[in-house]
Amino acid sequence: MAKQAKSRNNRCDFRIGVISDHDKKSWNIMKNKTIAKLSAVALSIGLLYILLSRVQFDEIVTTLTSINPAYILAGFALYICSYFLRAFRFYILLHREIELKDLFNIICVHNMVNNILPARTGELSYIYLLKKVHKKTTGEGVASLMVARIFDIIALSLLFLISVLIVKDLPEIFMNTIGTVALFMVIMLIYLIVLLYSGRSFFGITKRFFGKYNLDQRKPGNYLLKIGEETVDSLEKTNIGNGIYLLILSSILIWLLNYSMVFFLLQGMTIHIPLQNVILGATFCLLTTVLPIQGVGGFGTSETVWTLVFVPLGMSLEAAIISGFSYHIILIMYYLFIGSYGLIALKATVRTTQ
Repeated sequence: MAKQAKSRNNRCDFRIGVISDHDKKSWNIMKNKTIAKLSAVALSIGLLYILLSRVQFDEIVTTLTSINPAYILAGFALYICSYFLRAFRFYILLHREIELKDLFNIICVHNMVNNILPARTGELSYIYLLKKVHKKTTGEGVASLMVARIFDIIALSLLFLISVLIVKDLPEIFMNTIGTVALFMVIMLIYLIVLLYSGRSFFGITKRFFGKYNLDQRKPGNYLLKIGEETVDSLEKTNIGNGIYLLILSSILIWLLNYSMVFFLLQGMTIHIPLQNVILGATFCLLTTVLPIQGVGGFGTSETVWTLVFVPLGMSLEAAIISGFSYHIILIMYYLFIGSYGLIALKATVRTTQ
């Protein structure tokens, strides 16, 4: 009896130890996340201070108030058209099982949340809304979102590479950076396109090849394998079939509309740079939004990247800082307005289905 009691006590002590270790691990994860978020906020504040010390805030206000409303309306029209195309793309990915207008409402809210929260953590809002409002599984939401992002990468890569070929008179140091990014995009573009057509068979060959030469032990190789596996799994779940060309076309149009919006708004600020330069600069800015350095609303970090990119592309330092803040504020007005509409429409949809 005494031995059994001792054994039970030992098992109990072991369990307590396991729970304590687990709690300690969870606490460390929470602490690291909190530190990362606070660091991002601190970085944003620091960058805002540096940028605003180079220009007068009144200049930003003057720029915003002096833009011809026609340019702001044109930019808004292009922006909202991109939302309709995003909704159409999800309409195809979800096999036309949800009405286009309902998906548009979800996209309105999803994009607003995604722009507000740091490091694209707002992506989860699409999965949550799809499940709550239309009873789609988490797997369906994740798969359709993942495939949409794959087509975004393909479209962005194509437009970026085209702009690289036609852009002119850039500083040598900037061209070296562009060359590195372009090479990475070419590799990703080829890899994703082949995966779209060959699926798991090509991924299996890639995995064996990487394993044979220990490429899977290195970060770039491990990253490509992870992307490949997620891509294949998502493609199998969505089963897009002959819809590939329609998805590629709609994705290219989405980003052309977004780049055109940036171009029109810059024209309204009397900043005249070629469209290919806008595509090049906007792509660089977009790539940095996935980094875990974004503060709330992206303030500070987005303007810093905008300035670092658009100065070599033809803007003065002051014009780059002012236009960066002005564009960001206008964009916030756009997605808050559309997102608010989406929230109202979704609430109405939920009430009618209950």
